[in-house]
Amino acid sequence: MRRQRIYAVLFLLAGLLACHATHGQQAFRRWEYKAFAGYNIGGTSPLPLPAEIRKIHAWNPGFGGSLAFHITRWLTPQWGVTSGLAIDLKGMRIKADVMYMNTDLVIGEGDNTGSFSGMYTGYNETKVKNGYLVIPLLATYRPFEKWTFRIGGYYASMQDAKFEGSASKGYIRDGGPDGDRINIEKAVFDFSDHVRKTDAGLMASADWSFSSKMAVTGQLSWGLTPVFPSGFNGIPYKMYNIYFLTGLAYRL
Repeated sequence: MRRQRIYAVLFLLAGLLACHATHGQQAFRRWEYKAFAGYNIGGTSPLPLPAEIRKIHAWNPGFGGSLAFHITRWLTPQWGVTSGLAIDLKGMRIKADVMYMNTDLVIGEGDNTGSFSGMYTGYNETKVKNGYLVIPLLATYRPFEKWTFRIGGYYASMQDAKFEGSASKGYIRDGGPDGDRINIEKAVFDFSDHVRKTDAGLMASADWSFSSKMAVTGQLSWGLTPVFPSGFNGIPYKMYNIYFLTGLAYRL
């Protein structure tokens, strides 16, 4: 059903493009259409970095591809309004040492097996890969022929969520800091079903045109909505989507 919704929106945008393409010369001056392909680098992260995270051993952005279609309505030769649709993958893989982090773990091997909730200390590996449909609304400014800047906000609808990982070389205090100590050889967690279904935040981007049709683009999206709802206790701090996209744009 979600894939069908994506196709329906893309067909609608294609229809709007075809409709405007039939207008006269004035429409070509007032309307601009661009297709983007890029790669997201960043993280789903707390701000600031909490005391529970003692050391980061490794970080990998994973595959964070993005495809977008933007429509700009120029109000003057320099100022316009941009919106559109993007299919965005945002993810990362991080390895860290944590201490006294409140979480939920499932231990599948060792002397103690089962599900435990409490204060965990040890080695942690987290994998995130979330897919969104993103609708931006941006003020657009073109001070020079080759440069275009945009700033505004975005709304995103979750299409697929993956937030999972493992814990090892540590222990969990079951029930809280004074609970029984459960040694962990290997444990896992999966919070994918708890990821919030929507995201919203700020967006800023810039394009540099190196030909009449092609441009290099950079875009920062900074989520203001926590990835997990307020009632979720699997992670003790708020996390946000903060990603920078680099890619190419093609003017249609």
